[in-house]
Formats: sequence, C-alpha cells, structure tokens
Amino acid sequence: MPSMTDPTAALVSFQEALSAGGLRLERGRVDPTVHLHVDQAQGKPRFTYVHLDGKTMTAFVSFVRNGTFEGHPNLAAGYAVPEPYRNQGKAKAILAAGIAEMQNGFRGNPPFYVEAVVSERNTPSIKVAEAVLGEEPESIEDSISGEPALRYAKQFTPVA
Repeated sequence: MPSMTDPTAALVSFQEALSAGGLRLERGRVDPTVHLHVDQAQGKPRFTYVHLDGKTMTAFVSFVRNGTFEGHPNLAAGYAVPEPYRNQGKAKAILAAGIAEMQNGFRGNPPFYVEAVVSERNTPSIKVAEAVLGEEPESIEDSISGEPALRYAKQFTPVA
C-alpha cells in the first residue's frame, strides 16, 4: 500500500518549475510577501502560496478543492518547508497567509473549510495544523495509505 501523500514532492516540483521560469506568480493582496500561483490539479482549481528568498522557496502551501464539508466548499491543504528553513515557524506562517489571501480573494462567496490530513506520526505537521486550524482533530484512516491520521478542519469566512 502506498504511503501518505507528502507535499514535499510538490514543493520540489514547484521549485524546479519556478527556477526554470515556467511559473507566473502574483503578489499577495493581503500580504505582499506571499506569492500566488493558480492552476488546475486533476480538473480542480489549485491555489499555491509561497514565501520566497529571491527565487528560492522558503515555505509552500497548496489548496485544492476537495468536495464539501457540512455543506460548504472544502479545500485540502498540503504544506511543506525545505529542510534549511524548518523549525522557524514558516509552515504556520504560509498556511495562515494562504488562508488570509483566500478569505480576501473569495470575497462575496460563502464560508469555506480548510482541512489538513496529517499522519499521526508527523509531529511537526500536527503542530502546524493545531496552531492554524486549531480544531480538535478527527481520527481517521488515510484513504490513500490506510495509515492512522488526524483530520483537522476549520471554517473560514471570506471578507465582506
């Protein structure tokens, strides 16, 4: 059985495309230190936010529509930080910044949920989800790997 999805692979791929000049980034409207790239992932909109040091990513988060939760749009979040930048609060910062940018960008739309499904063994990622999504997690079995996981979900309201 495969292992749980690791957003680090997406971070590496995004960094390679960025370094090759293949990505167009927009500056954040709420936080100009955030950069956004919008594309499609398997036919679903994907919103990727990064912090940069020059052309090097220091933090990465990607949000992809994942159905609905309690009747509201649900976005699955995957976040990663390159090894040299870990343990500096960068994952928490990019996850929070990405959510703030979406709250602004989804202006006039209904509330939405952000979820993070994290391996029970991934303590650093659990700390990020707890800090930003803050809800009591639901114990689940990851649908891809079958591993025990925690699902964090929190509702956010777009700016009026």
